[in-house]
Amino acid sequence: MTAWVYGLVDMQSFYASVEAASRPEFAALRRPDDDSTDPPLIVAGDPERRSGIVLAATPPAKAAGVSTAMNLGEALRKCPEAVVVRPRMGLYLETSVRIHHTVRRMFPLHEPFSVDEAFFAFPYPSVLFPDPVAAAQTLKETIWDLFRIRCRVGLAPNKWLAKMANRRAKKEPRGIVWWTEEDIPTQLHPLPVYEMWGLKRRAEILDREFGAKTIGDVAAIPEWRLRQRFGAWGTVIHRWSRGRDDSPMDPDAFAAPNKGFSHRITLPRDFFNREEIAVVMLELLDEVCARLRRAGQRGRRVGLSLTYAGFGGGFSRAKTLPHSFNAAEDFYPHVLRLLDRWWDGSGVRAVSVAVDLLEAESDTVQLSFFEDGEKRRRLSEVYDQVRARFGETSLMRAASLLPAGQLRDRSRKIGGHFM
Repeated sequence: MTAWVYGLVDMQSFYASVEAASRPEFAALRRPDDDSTDPPLIVAGDPERRSGIVLAATPPAKAAGVSTAMNLGEALRKCPEAVVVRPRMGLYLETSVRIHHTVRRMFPLHEPFSVDEAFFAFPYPSVLFPDPVAAAQTLKETIWDLFRIRCRVGLAPNKWLAKMANRRAKKEPRGIVWWTEEDIPTQLHPLPVYEMWGLKRRAEILDREFGAKTIGDVAAIPEWRLRQRFGAWGTVIHRWSRGRDDSPMDPDAFAAPNKGFSHRITLPRDFFNREEIAVVMLELLDEVCARLRRAGQRGRRVGLSLTYAGFGGGFSRAKTLPHSFNAAEDFYPHVLRLLDRWWDGSGVRAVSVAVDLLEAESDTVQLSFFEDGEKRRRLSEVYDQVRARFGETSLMRAASLLPAGQLRDRSRKIGGHFM
């Protein structure tokens, strides 16, 4: 009987691999199945701006102790011979799009999962795919031939199990792992509960409150007990622990409607002054609201997240409003109140604002006796048109010219990193 095999392909050290592949002094030495032929290369931000955080590292740099999100100074102490390069987000995004096109050509049923991961599925057994492992090997070889990037592939009867198999593939020399239903008791269940993908902090609860040390231990917990503790998530956890997942493939996953908009920035120094933090919050709100208007949407809940100095602590809080808006002026007073209520005065290293509980802009219009809503709408429309045509720094608030303003610097970056 024909069934379906699901796969997850994941690029190894994606940003670092793109850098190594694009630099002639390294490219000629690299081999497809030998990580040691890579240079000890680190992709990191600009240390002078205190964004010197490791974004990616090649296997030799990782073997020396370098890890993602490590401070660049610490990384260089562990690997003094490392070659440090600044991120080129434009190049990474372009390469990602090309890789996704490649996967889709080989497996028409394809779902982009992240910038460096993709799900795919195919019928098995079939004329086109008589051997799943051979199909995965062909995919690996094709990606290496076209992009000089190594990848790992997990194969399984569903998407969630394919993700788990992919994690195991990272530890296999061949980089391919195929799990069937028969492998669930022997391969999945012995794994630690903390390796159960998608749980996040729920893994700690399962360990502490249920005594579940392995995924097999979770599978032995009655579903009603998991639902009693986790609500609807209890059923999801119960199914995952038994290797079951009914998630469909979504080729248009990246085109799905937004559930919310957010924007985050890591600051070049610790901000201790309320007025400085407020400038950054307003800039981020302007960006989020511009995206809301482009999508023809309004939001009813606004959130603020602060990360403290050294990335040690912070808070994330939100306020639900009685009406929906898509202008920064409407959200700003509420965000300021969140700041005043929850900020403890610590130095702030990163700021994020978010708006969700979205609805179509045409659905409701909130009238006011004190403001001309139509005038504000036309003003926002002109503002958006000018910035779309001449760049986001063509029209700025005066506050963005203050020392705390980050807009001019951010305008030269993609995803928070220089292009």
